[in-house]
Amino acid sequence: MCASAFLLLTSALAAGPIEAGTQLTYRGAMIAEKGDPVLTRKNFELQLTVVEFGDAGAELLWTLSEEGRGGWAWPDRFGRLQLDANLRAEGDRGPSLLYERPEGLSIVNLLAPLVAAEAPLKKGFEWRVDRLLHKVEDSASKKDIAAWRVTAGTLYGVKRTLWIDKQSPRVVAMHENVTIGQGERHDLEMELVSEKTLTDDELRKVDRAFTEMEALRDKLEQPPRTPRVVWSEEQIALLRDKLEPIVALAADTPLAAVAADAAGDAKDQKNRANAVGALAKRIIGQPAPAFELSTLDRKTVDSADLKGKVVVLHFWEYRDTPLEEPYGQVGYLDFLHRRHAADKVAVFGVNVDERLAAEFTRGKSIAAAKKLKSFMNLGFPVLLDDGALLKQFGDPRVTGAKLPVFVVIGADGAVTHYHVGFYDVDRDAGLKELEQAVTAAAETSE
Repeated sequence: MCASAFLLLTSALAAGPIEAGTQLTYRGAMIAEKGDPVLTRKNFELQLTVVEFGDAGAELLWTLSEEGRGGWAWPDRFGRLQLDANLRAEGDRGPSLLYERPEGLSIVNLLAPLVAAEAPLKKGFEWRVDRLLHKVEDSASKKDIAAWRVTAGTLYGVKRTLWIDKQSPRVVAMHENVTIGQGERHDLEMELVSEKTLTDDELRKVDRAFTEMEALRDKLEQPPRTPRVVWSEEQIALLRDKLEPIVALAADTPLAAVAADAAGDAKDQKNRANAVGALAKRIIGQPAPAFELSTLDRKTVDSADLKGKVVVLHFWEYRDTPLEEPYGQVGYLDFLHRRHAADKVAVFGVNVDERLAAEFTRGKSIAAAKKLKSFMNLGFPVLLDDGALLKQFGDPRVTGAKLPVFVVIGADGAVTHYHVGFYDVDRDAGLKELEQAVTAAAETSE
């Protein structure tokens, strides 16, 4: 679920304009109302640089850092916000927190619209923005700054409280009630911790660094708000080719940490890709390891009984929580299973879970896998592996990579395909690369 989080700037007729080059830094935290606040706390810092501000709207550059409860990969930690004449943000690259819960991930939008009041702010003044009624409650000093305390809410209560600088459009501090997951209430607070004005040369440098970084991100064709980013060989090559001058350009700008993380990510993923490639090279063409595993309903599947068939194994954590897209791509895998049901193709999910090795935790693992299978309405059997079988095929987690792993075994018992991670999805063919691998293995066996 998405929840709006806070307003960074506000605009009233009595307030003066924000100037190009203004740089604002906010720090905040999001904490669950229930549970241990140490465990549920997420800290964040949002930095804004104003490129333009005027009657026609505004342009803001932003960077975000997060600590605790998960966080975005570097492509979603920076961006450019265009605000129209009505002070509303345009585009889908605005800042947001990625909050990790046991049940999954929640996106908490950090919106930066300018809320245009119809008159100068004063005690008792009210105006409406979307479904929220804003009301100036009283004067209140915040961080030694004279401010208006403004509440925003509905008939059901106050959702947000803002402390707005009386002398400028800045919000000095904010508190908001945020609901995510299955009605889980959280408190989100933030405050302005620093402000400065860049010189014209400094602003041009920051703007250029963002422009170069945005251009690189566009070439990578990475969809916005992707929780886990795994680059292809072509994308890694592009990063290694383009990042070095951007890192140099971004030095001493708000983008410096993001650029450095991008360079480190490219290096790590290159090393990981090489290690995974070595695993694939070792197993492809070799006889598949023999196995005898139980299914969720306590039947036994013996690889010896599968001779003459093309076998697809999908190694993944078959758990009902956290339940996140793309769900291990099991939906597409089930489509492939049903499509080849009449062929000599056997598709198996393999629930890889170390809990299966101990009797007192085995039941929890099986129950979770059953819930997922039912939720996704999967037609293919799910086998149980405590990790021993995956290790024989090649466990990519030792390289830092993550599941799933897709393995195709030919009718002759030799491994023909080994793929780590998610496939690119073809709109018409689904997991096209896997489909081609299965088809090729089936044709070879004829």
